[in-house]
Amino acid sequence: MSSESPTYRVTEVDPISHLLPVAKIISDAFAGGGYLEEIQKKYVGGCHYDFDVSRLIWDGNDLVHHWGVWGYPMRVDAVLLKAGGIGAVVTLEDYRKQGLMAKAAVSSFEAMRENGYDVSILRGRHYYKFGYRRAWNYVTTRLNPANTPPEPLPEVPLEVDYRPLGPADMEAINMLYNREFARVSGSCVRPTYPMLEDGEMGAYGWHSPEGDLLGYVRAVPTEDKKALQCLEAAGNPSQGLAVLGDLFAKGGYEQLHFFTMPKEHPILQIVRQGPCTVEDRYFFHTGWQIKIINLHSTLTKLAPLFELRLANSAFAAWTGSLHLDGGEESASLELAAGRVSVTDTPVGENTLHAGPALGRLLIGSDNPVEIIRQEEITCTSLAGEIARVLFPNQHPMMSHWDEF
Repeated sequence: MSSESPTYRVTEVDPISHLLPVAKIISDAFAGGGYLEEIQKKYVGGCHYDFDVSRLIWDGNDLVHHWGVWGYPMRVDAVLLKAGGIGAVVTLEDYRKQGLMAKAAVSSFEAMRENGYDVSILRGRHYYKFGYRRAWNYVTTRLNPANTPPEPLPEVPLEVDYRPLGPADMEAINMLYNREFARVSGSCVRPTYPMLEDGEMGAYGWHSPEGDLLGYVRAVPTEDKKALQCLEAAGNPSQGLAVLGDLFAKGGYEQLHFFTMPKEHPILQIVRQGPCTVEDRYFFHTGWQIKIINLHSTLTKLAPLFELRLANSAFAAWTGSLHLDGGEESASLELAAGRVSVTDTPVGENTLHAGPALGRLLIGSDNPVEIIRQEEITCTSLAGEIARVLFPNQHPMMSHWDEF
């Protein structure tokens, strides 16, 4: 790095000339210089990486910072928001503490807004200052046969045989996943990465006599090899549990865990009928976080969902407005006897001063009363009561397979 005051360039990512240097800075930072070809062709190239809104910072011809954005449709119930998943953020060591990440982030946020993004999601620390707030927690459900009294696995017989799934099955997996997770908040619409199809997928599926995929589980050992960890499942829940039980017995594991599976998943509903332990890990400035990129577009897409929530509430026939102050942006919801419209004009006496925490309410990251208390959100007049109806806890969750 030059001893003179440098002039840095912030640029978009060219999908041809920049692909190798981007892959190299990611490889060096996160993979010890390995997997360069895989990163170049699949983690950045050939997937949902968005070259137009990702950002690079250069010192002359040297790439010194990367801010990556993977664009995807994210579900909030059945509504799809355009989300920008932030990942592989790295600044070369000699260039740190100079505000480069902030330059890249601000430029990227502007580009995301121009390109129709609604929200941004990321995992990590250091992003609170950019307006990110907690999106969802790490939730692990554990069965432990070693406990006293023992916690047995549900005794469910295998209805049909199963087999390991490979790259040729990925299209069928995606179709089944999208169908069964169509209303799971926080989940991605697939396909996402082609790299999901490589190596040991840890997926096991069962098929119809005609060869159609009926269901699958994805289960891999934990790092210490003592537990089998189910990360995803679709299809008949009893058959899924039977497959997990068979894998558990064959592997000689001590525990069975479930991770990154939505709270209402049919398998977990069966598991919670018996003895189990559910660990809900909360974070403050780390973990999964959300930031609103375009409040008006987000609210417009969510308006039909708000109407469904109003229908069976005390506000079903109510007429009035709710003003939402998100700090960087604000907008109002006009409620008219069950119909919801969005306006940029602050009207009425019902105001919710949420700042960046408004994103938490919009995706239902937690109980709305708890969010309002945690974030010290100010609610005037009926705003708090309306918020309880419009922003219920959705228990959002992203599958481990889709993390960017």
